[in-house]
This record gives sequence, structure tokens and C-alpha cells, in this order.
Amino acid sequence: MRKIFLSLLLMGAVATVANAQTEFANIDLPMNRAEDLVTVADESGNVVIYFYQGGRLNFSLLSPDGKQIAQHDIPYRMSQEPQILGTRVTDDEFIFYSRYTNGRREYVRPFAVHRRTGAFRSMQDEQLQVARNANFLGGFGNKEHFYMLYTDKDNNLHLYRDNDEEAARLEHRAFKPEMPRTRDRYARETDLIYVSDNIEQNVFTGHHRSKIYIRGEKIYMIFDGFDLKGKGKKETTTEVLTLDWSTGETNYRTLPAVEQGNTPTFNSFLHKDKLFRVQLEKDKFRLTAFDFNTLKPIKEYAYSGDEEIAIKSTPVQQRGAKSIFSSDKSVIEKTSKVMKNLANGVPAITVDAFSDSTLQLTIGSYKAPSERNGRNDDSRMVRTPDRYVRTSRGLMMVPGRWTPAYTIPNYYMNSPYYSRYFYDPYGQGSGFNSGPGTSTYFRSVLSADDLAKVESKAESEVLQEKIENFEQDLKPEPEFKTVYRYGDKLHYGYYDRKARTFRIMEFAHGQEQDKQK
Repeated sequence: MRKIFLSLLLMGAVATVANAQTEFANIDLPMNRAEDLVTVADESGNVVIYFYQGGRLNFSLLSPDGKQIAQHDIPYRMSQEPQILGTRVTDDEFIFYSRYTNGRREYVRPFAVHRRTGAFRSMQDEQLQVARNANFLGGFGNKEHFYMLYTDKDNNLHLYRDNDEEAARLEHRAFKPEMPRTRDRYARETDLIYVSDNIEQNVFTGHHRSKIYIRGEKIYMIFDGFDLKGKGKKETTTEVLTLDWSTGETNYRTLPAVEQGNTPTFNSFLHKDKLFRVQLEKDKFRLTAFDFNTLKPIKEYAYSGDEEIAIKSTPVQQRGAKSIFSSDKSVIEKTSKVMKNLANGVPAITVDAFSDSTLQLTIGSYKAPSERNGRNDDSRMVRTPDRYVRTSRGLMMVPGRWTPAYTIPNYYMNSPYYSRYFYDPYGQGSGFNSGPGTSTYFRSVLSADDLAKVESKAESEVLQEKIENFEQDLKPEPEFKTVYRYGDKLHYGYYDRKARTFRIMEFAHGQEQDKQK
């Protein structure tokens, strides 16, 4: 009887957590490869859901209240799968950009869905005049423009951008940045990601040391902790490269140098006009906010030894360090272990804001697991080439999705043609690590005005924490999911493979309080 009573209590607790959010939409999607899913939302609340399957483009358009307006199943160009590079939201349409190569010739193939009616439109191919020695790095875009980025053997950067009159017509700019070379060639380029408003707030997305941001006519490329030629081995810094599309000029700036050994000890993140840099070592924690225009420090938090990190708004959590009969998630409570565990990986930081008064920071580290020698390690994480990991409009410089290799059909991963489209840093025979890795992190809520810690419990509520708790309660945990901004809310979409249904859950501040009232 006692066991039955405890089981009922546990079921009630799970039900309470599950009801702490609302279901925004629930639509049938007969997908076989759910990792191809792409979702895009506009500021009005319209959402388009796209996937490619069986030689056909599939679209579903949802209204701001979650109702399905239109659904399309369109044959596509002799079953040639489009390699989606990125998306844009214009005044009238959701635009999807795909890349097509034929020998040395490269084309951009855009197609669009009307934001209100759901009407589909295919646009004319645009051939790019790309030099023979130029290598494609990726595509990215925001509401204003879509970009494609190339580099050549002389380290020049080539940008292609759609013009204001026609979304399918790309213009070219060449930039010659004057910046020191890294000791390892192409070190900066191999870890590039694009940061959008839809970035998911976790250390896996924030641990990349090369990031791209768009601010109006300027593209900022920020690099952290790379060994530079002509510099001391321990002398590293944060580099800021600005590409000005309107003038074609570049500008190179650096933050104060940081001593660093063989492993990265710091990372940064740009949010509006502030650049946040976190430095993690076994006995040292330092968070500094810089004015991005002048690169002068405006606020700093520093802790050492066993000192409590006072800016924490949540406990230090660890995910991925799983052993037999143990949970995938644990909390590090001892102060003596906090800094040691935080420094055990590549430092990571992300910053987000859901109101004008507070900033939500995710700070920690990501550590790839130890190397495996097996040639059939299907649990390693690979990134699909044509969309942002778990969102449609951001994060990866070539927007893609990190997913276990076993979700990709073998004829794609082993194909000499298609395998080159997958970013597989922990792959078979590569000499790198494999597996999902370990994330150690905490979250902090700071005032947007003076960057002081917010003490109010209501204001320090973190939406990403709600999503992670909800996801952990899903049994089994979904293999494919996406997170995107929806005004001052977050939408979490996941594919229920058993029911062949795509569900979108809405997370907002104060939901638990509303339920209690």
C-alpha cells in the first residue's frame, strides 16, 4: 500500500511539472527523418514548419494562435534534396535559401512561403561568381539580409548578400582583413558559428570560440583564445574583426591579453552593446563586461579558491557525466568542487534578454568525452549542414543541427558526396573525441542597467531552465527538438515519433503563478 501511495504522489508531481506550460500547437507530421525539420517564426506569431522527404518539400503554416492555415506537399526538382543554408523573414514571406553545386559552378536556390496565406513560391536560381581558390564556409541571415561566406588561400573573406530589391539576387564584397595568422592554419574558421536571436541558451552552443554577429550593415567576427604567430605561447586574447558591408572596409581590435596554457580558459559573447567575457580556471572565476564600442571594462565579478560564486541564480548543474544506475543530471553543491568542475572543459557563455530590465546568462563549460577507438561509434554528435542546431535562424554559421550519428542514414554518412556536408569533429578515425559530451553550468540573472545580480525570485526566473526540466520529464526524451523565440516567450517544438506528431509547447514567465491563481 505504501508503494502505491508513493507512486501516486510521484505521478502527481510529474503532472504538476507538465502542466506548468501550455501547448501552443499539435499537428500531424508523417516524417521519417525528423532531423530535417526546420521551424521559422515571425514577430507576429506566424510559424512555418518545413521538412524534406521523398523528393518533396513539405510546409505547414500556423497562425499566431496555433491553428494550421495551410499545408503543402510539393515535388522538388527531380528529387534533388535542397541543402538549406538559412532563412529570412521579409515583410511578406518566409524565405528558405539552399545551395546547389554543379562542378565548379555554384547556385543559390531560394523558395518562399507567404507569411499570411501560406502560398508557395519558387524563385530563379542565382549563379555565384566564385573564384577557384575560394572555399565555402557557410550561410547565415537575419530579417534584413541573407549572407554566404567564402575564404581564399590568401585569407581574404568574400561575402555575398541579397540586395534590397530582390531577395534572390546576391551582391559580392571582398574583404582583406589585416590580422595576425594563427599557429594552426584555418583554426578560427573551423569553429565558426552564427549567433542569432534564437540561440539556445546552453553551454554546448556557447562553447564555440569563433562567433559571427550581424548588426545593421556590419558583421562582427569575434575569436577567443587562439594561438597567434609572433606572440608568446601564453599570450592570447579576444579578437574582434569588423566587416563593413557599406564601405568594404575592415577593422581589427583586441581585448586585454589573458595568460593561457594549452587548453582554452576564456570565452566571450556579444549582447547588444556589451561584450561579456568569462575566464574559468581551477581556482579562479572572472566575468567581465566590456563596452563594445570602446572595449573598456564596465563591470567585473571575480572569485578565487573556495569562495562562493555570488552571482549564481541557479545551482551548478552537470549533464552528460552519466554512469551506470546514475542520473544524467546532477547538482554540484560543494563550494570546493564548483570551480574545479566548471573549469573542466571549454569555457562557454551565452546571454539573452526577455525584458528590458534583466539579462539571463548561462555560464559554464563543455567537455567532449574521451576518445573511442571503435569505427562504428554511432553515438557521436554530428552537425547537419543546412540548418541551425535546434532552431531555424541561428547558431551555426552553416545553420545545422547537432544530432547523434545514428539518426543519419548510413548511405549519407558513408557517401563520398554527402559526407562532406556533415560537420563530424568527433567522427570515426578522425582522432577526435566522440559522444555527446559533458555540460557543466549555472545561470545568472543580472540587471540590464548596472549588471548587478537580481535578487527578486520572480525576476530571476529562467525560461531555459523550464524547458530543460520539461524535456527531462518526457519519456523517452525526444530525439529531435527545436527552440525559438516567440516575443517574450520561448517555444519548444519536439517530434513525437510514436504518434508521428509535432508538438509545440509555450514557456513564459509566471506560468506557475498563473496556474496557482
